[in-house]
Amino acid sequence: MGNKTLSSFWVIIMLMTTIPLNSWPAETGFRFNNNRRAVTIPITVRNNLAVIPLEINNRGPFYFILDTGVKTTILTEPMVAHFMGLEADDNILIYGLGGEGLVEGLIARNVTIGMRGITGYNKNMIIIPEGLLSFSELFGFPVYGIIGYDFFKQFAMRINYSREYIKVFRDHDYRVRRRSQKIPLKMVDGKPYIKSKIIGSDGDTLSTYLLMDMGASHPIYLNNRYMDISDITMPSFLGKGISGYLMGNIGRVKKVMLGETEIKKPLVSYPDADFLHIQGQKIEWEGIIGGEIIKRHEIILDYPREKLIMRPGINHGRPFNTSLTGLEVAAKGETHQKFIIHYVRPGSTGYESGIWAGDRIMAINNIPYTQLTMEDVLDKISGTTGSIIRLTIQRDYEIITTEITLREDLP
Repeated sequence: MGNKTLSSFWVIIMLMTTIPLNSWPAETGFRFNNNRRAVTIPITVRNNLAVIPLEINNRGPFYFILDTGVKTTILTEPMVAHFMGLEADDNILIYGLGGEGLVEGLIARNVTIGMRGITGYNKNMIIIPEGLLSFSELFGFPVYGIIGYDFFKQFAMRINYSREYIKVFRDHDYRVRRRSQKIPLKMVDGKPYIKSKIIGSDGDTLSTYLLMDMGASHPIYLNNRYMDISDITMPSFLGKGISGYLMGNIGRVKKVMLGETEIKKPLVSYPDADFLHIQGQKIEWEGIIGGEIIKRHEIILDYPREKLIMRPGINHGRPFNTSLTGLEVAAKGETHQKFIIHYVRPGSTGYESGIWAGDRIMAINNIPYTQLTMEDVLDKISGTTGSIIRLTIQRDYEIITTEITLREDLP
């Protein structure tokens, strides 16, 4: 499977509410359903993000994104709230990044959240308005929300993206495997930060704490005041939040050090300065370690003991690529097989081949869209440098066929 640096969901970590923390309804925690020492739960990984099947009020399963950047569980598809048996009786104001970004949501209380071998009772859930964030179109199957600190705060968890599982330990009784290293976590408002050293293209060094965010798909995000640490950058689409598309620049650095772990030549995303505002107020924000770095390691997150254990995984040494076609695709429609190109990076090979935002993919390499999944589409447009794909698109009432040579535009 090729490296995919597609749409990221990191903006969701910045959701803020007008309700003080101490006024929220009291919750009980998650607990094991039996006396087992640990429970292994399957996950599905797409776009460097992990989703987990949950039961909500004993109904489901429903896929939710595992996200260390959020505190309260969020339902992003309110149309299923009634089916889940949610009763929302409190309003909540939600602020997002960029522009106005002010929306009104709801809080559901006394929610039961279940997964294999573990159940959380009397939980709170934020319900955001319909159409604000659609994760399903980026995964290609129904994804209904986000779960974070509510779940992570009680247990140590071994997380393995390549083998698609998490293992949850009841009493922190886990084995530290060979070639692992322990890194302290700095917990701030329920979010895990790790001390990081970024070494730029010209040798300049930046040492700072970065949020380790499983809800962000790109390798690294930094405040754009640090953009000079990359010698070459290019404009790029970075994601979508409640205020619309997130734009910025993408570059590369020489390496990043997380403890003794060395990550060579990762991509770095620099969001536009306008997006680092909430209701016109600038926020203090350093950056994020995202999913494309997390997926290259087997990690243990131990919130109660405030430590991270990292071990190189099978993808550890793979190169970090930008989108080799410059295309960003969303899966629309009831069956998620209406593949729409929603962004074309200027100057990319897709741009040079005459692809426009809004074009619909009808076939790739003569395989019709009816025989493709979102994962198939992403694999084919994120293949290897130098390979050629044949793309058939529909633009209004016209059918166009073109060839695209996959190319890395960032040295």
